[in-house]
Amino acid sequence: MLSVEIDERFAKAIDKVIEQTGAYSSRSEFLKDSIRKNFEEMLKMDADLRSIHEGAKKLAEIAKSRGYKGGLLTRKEKDKIAREWLKEKGFT
Repeated sequence: MLSVEIDERFAKAIDKVIEQTGAYSSRSEFLKDSIRKNFEEMLKMDADLRSIHEGAKKLAEIAKSRGYKGGLLTRKEKDKIAREWLKEKGFT
């Protein structure tokens, strides 16, 4: 069981939408469904964040294997990377 207090204007807006759409039998059902949907989105976001983190770790390993020692790149290093990318893409 969970008790939630919401602003009266928000409660009235929910009630009006429920009445107009008939999508929910009560405000409680609307709020339960909203919580479920929000929770599902949070779980997806967590999975996405884990995926991004794993991708970043792989990129870091590749960078280290190519000689990156950490820290900011010098102008010379940036230029070298840009030239390599352009060559790879067929621009040179």
